[in-house]
Amino acid sequence: MARMRRIEVNLEPELVASLDRLAEERGTSRSALLREAAWQLVALTETPEEDSILGIIGMARGDRADVAERHDEYLVQAKLDRMHH
Repeated sequence: MARMRRIEVNLEPELVASLDRLAEERGTSRSALLREAAWQLVALTETPEEDSILGIIGMARGDRADVAERHDEYLVQAKLDRMHH
């Protein structure tokens, strides 16, 4: 993983409490949740390098019976995977 930079972010107390609960449920840190959310935001808002609809091809293979309902999630995850590799 690349070296990280510390930043300061001001959040409402209610949001901090919600993040802490979610982090506890997932067994991770608040910082990890915020990094994940930031990457998802970047993936959703960047200009696509390619037509992301093509990313659906082959998704229905295997045990993914929910592609019709969750295609957006799968596309975002595929883009995140490409960004991290």
